[in-house]
Amino acid sequence: MHIGIIGHFGGKESFYDGQTVKTITLYNSLVGRCPQNIQINRVDTYYVKNNPIKFCFQFISCIIENQKIIVLLSKKGRKVLFPIFYILSKLFKKKIYHDCIGGQLANEVEQNVFWRKYISSFQINWVESKGIVNKLLSLDISNAVYLPNYKNIKVLEEKELNQHYEKPYNFVTFSRVMPEKGIEDAINAIVCINSKAGKTVAKLDIYGIIEKEYEEQFNKCLERAGIFCKYCGVISAENSVDVLKKYYVLLFPTYWKEEGMPGTIIDAYCSGIPIIARYWPFCNEIIDHGMTGYIYDFDKPEKLVDWIEYAIQNPNEIVGMKRNCLQKVCEYTEEHVINQIVEQMNINLERY
Repeated sequence: MHIGIIGHFGGKESFYDGQTVKTITLYNSLVGRCPQNIQINRVDTYYVKNNPIKFCFQFISCIIENQKIIVLLSKKGRKVLFPIFYILSKLFKKKIYHDCIGGQLANEVEQNVFWRKYISSFQINWVESKGIVNKLLSLDISNAVYLPNYKNIKVLEEKELNQHYEKPYNFVTFSRVMPEKGIEDAINAIVCINSKAGKTVAKLDIYGIIEKEYEEQFNKCLERAGIFCKYCGVISAENSVDVLKKYYVLLFPTYWKEEGMPGTIIDAYCSGIPIIARYWPFCNEIIDHGMTGYIYDFDKPEKLVDWIEYAIQNPNEIVGMKRNCLQKVCEYTEEHVINQIVEQMNINLERY
């Protein structure tokens, strides 16, 4: 048996965005789990722009060699390739398994008249939220299945949790550094809190790749924040727990309503860190308000300051939430997710 995976692997470059991490993680998990008689082939959509001839060669080879194909595509990729996969599934009986990136598939189906028949022709549409499954069902899409995001990284042991914190409390962001992730909201909130206190009670460390178009503006924001906030560079997923475990709370003031299940939430849970997050659709499936974090209204971004202040004033509650995070992450383990994929794809893992 041959299985094809079509998604953004990033060529020979290193990418840390959610789409690439999810694609590579799935590929590595299947390669590690499947016996030698099952070959996992990959098609890298990175080459669509960077080497179209190479992409076409990989794509055609994948279609010829593989009966079962997993696709992980961005919104642009879905627009271009969904019609092709529809033809492949209908005319050539290829079994297409769509592992959806992000949380906007139902909205995209409503906006694109042909998408309903496209994704209905696939074997399965795996989505990262039960709410999205229900919304797709309401649109007569019956092959949507909940499949949480996951990462193959170590989970902090409870005995490693810090039980005592003192001012200044160290907060952190761990996502792409861009306006849409609310980075300026996080910086401004920390500055505001320290200004109100008349002393340094909170600091912010920022990790992630800086969007090129945002770099100048971001540096100006850091300069205005002074000693309260600093940029700490990029860390790989496998090192995330060792870095993040020292922090008090992770801030996720996203402006993206199309978030699915952000990988940064899994990194935080693996590290035993509660999250203060701006609401996006179905985020309450992932963050249990008052148990693993705090969620504030999307239309009230100023509430970020209030919840950071609340966290500072209630360290015992935060320590208790850290234990809850380590328990919550069990829902997003590699074994749990890959077993579901293997079962639903009817992959025989018996080794010969």
